[in-house]
Amino acid sequence: MKRIFIKGIKGGTGATSVVANLACTLKKSKEQVYVIDLDPKSDVGLHLGLAWAHEQGWSNYPTFNEASSQFHQDSDGVVFLPFGSNSQAQFSSAHIIEGCNQIDNSDNAWVLFDCPAHIDVTQYSLNKNDVFLEVVNCDPICHSLIYKRLQTLSQAQGQWQHYFLANRYNSASELEFDLLQLWQSDIPLLASLYINKDEVIKEATAFRNVAINCAPYSVANDDFETLAGWLVSRVNQDES
Repeated sequence: MKRIFIKGIKGGTGATSVVANLACTLKKSKEQVYVIDLDPKSDVGLHLGLAWAHEQGWSNYPTFNEASSQFHQDSDGVVFLPFGSNSQAQFSSAHIIEGCNQIDNSDNAWVLFDCPAHIDVTQYSLNKNDVFLEVVNCDPICHSLIYKRLQTLSQAQGQWQHYFLANRYNSASELEFDLLQLWQSDIPLLASLYINKDEVIKEATAFRNVAINCAPYSVANDDFETLAGWLVSRVNQDES
């Protein structure tokens, strides 16, 4: 099982849309893909065809086995579990993460966790095979937070693959261009790719869908295919 944890370094970076589009891209490559929503906002289902009014999820159940009734499947075949509406859940996200070991024993299955921005990376029980993507935007706040995160990571006890992924990059912005150039030269954990800003990602959400389905020839589609391929190489490299 390949576990990918994705969170924004702060709120509003677009991490949930990255999770949903990445999941569907992997699924189109004939992979078995699961998405687990750990964020109380419970937004990931909105990208995967879940009804706007749906409020149930794992947080509304006392055990993982009972919560399993809330697994859904989107039109691409991605299996996902919403967070739900109970912010005072009887069992924690740590138990959900552990429970996911029951859903698929295949070494080829991908499990993507949509993590809330306010929970620190070090609060998760990660192993050396896990990949943690921290989504950033090319702005001064994220610039400051990246350097603070690097300090935290240098003191962390666990071992996992950690990367910063630039999202919503606007090459027409001089500030964003300069920041990305600086990060590419100075930040050792910056992913070698980025996700361009593309209006189709926002438009797709209005249809409870992902950009790669609504606009298969878009820049966003190319970016997420590149991201999926890059992650496959990272995981395979770690397994070799």
